[in-house]
Amino acid sequence: MTSTIISPRPSNKPRIMFLLKEYPQISQTYIKNEIEALEDQYEISIVTRKGPDIPYINHRDHCFADNLGQFREAAEDFKPDILHTHYLTELRFIGDLAEAIGVPYTVRTHSFDTVALRKKNWKGRVKQMLKREPPLERTSWFLEGIRAMDSELCLGVLTFPFSRPWLEKAGVDGRKLVDCFPVVRFEQFYDRSENGEAIMNTGVATPKKRMTDFLRLAKEVPGKPFRLYAMGYHVDDLRRQSEEMGAKIEFVDPIQPEDMPIEYKKHAWLVYTGDFDIPTVGWPMAIAEAQAAGVGVCMPRLRPDLAEYVGAGAGVLYDSIEDLPQIISGPVPSEMRERGFEQARKSDIRGHKHLLTDLWDSALKRSSAQ
Repeated sequence: MTSTIISPRPSNKPRIMFLLKEYPQISQTYIKNEIEALEDQYEISIVTRKGPDIPYINHRDHCFADNLGQFREAAEDFKPDILHTHYLTELRFIGDLAEAIGVPYTVRTHSFDTVALRKKNWKGRVKQMLKREPPLERTSWFLEGIRAMDSELCLGVLTFPFSRPWLEKAGVDGRKLVDCFPVVRFEQFYDRSENGEAIMNTGVATPKKRMTDFLRLAKEVPGKPFRLYAMGYHVDDLRRQSEEMGAKIEFVDPIQPEDMPIEYKKHAWLVYTGDFDIPTVGWPMAIAEAQAAGVGVCMPRLRPDLAEYVGAGAGVLYDSIEDLPQIISGPVPSEMRERGFEQARKSDIRGHKHLLTDLWDSALKRSSAQ
């Protein structure tokens, strides 16, 4: 892959360079929402290692780079004031680039990269690495990332509240962590009008999502239309299983992000499934998006932290898919719907983007004062 450099447009705005693993991936609207919420205040350049499996159409200009040298070339061309990336797995890389060009950086974590840490005993290994005591393990992306996070150039790492204790237990300096809810464009989904009667599920079809439970539920509630907005190579297996089970489900091809609000309004309930044996589903954006659209939400009680995200009385946390047929056969209680609207606001990027921009603006003020 050849690096293509896009010359920056003249601007007096602070310059932020996004270093991304892949862009514009339709399953990563998290990143899309963040960029669109920030681009009025900042001049943003996007550099990505690779393109998407399934793209979204309404994306921003971006360029490609294969390695640290090409990313550095892009940075020297754009002259960023701040570097920014997504996922803990990118900590080592952005830390190396930041050290090479002397530019501070921030990271926003997601779910998979933090939930994976909850049962690992990292602390002794982290201390060994930070002290550079032999034998030095270099096989873990997280151990290398901890070293990068320890740098003064790391301004902060935005993470879900539930992941803070896991990260601190692993040896992360809690002062570098900023608790933040998911990045959702609340105003795009907020709609108090009447909803349809169908039942939906959405997301990338992976084993941890256990979408087969959705198939079972559809068979148990034949009087309701069921739609599955699933992506990934497991979808064909789900189609086959649905036919074998006699579950009447409409499989919907990937929808562009701007069209999803209309899709939510077709439904009374979102049943976001997950596997209790693989309790690594995090805080999916679909929960807040559905609540903002007036859709009732059901999610498995995989971990205690999910109660904070779904919200007290703002949704249903179930212990078994067998708990749901009676619930989803009826309307969403009006009080639950109202609480859902308010709960969804906690994920509104307009309300919490300052948690990120405060880090940037403080660093910019320190730099201009020198």
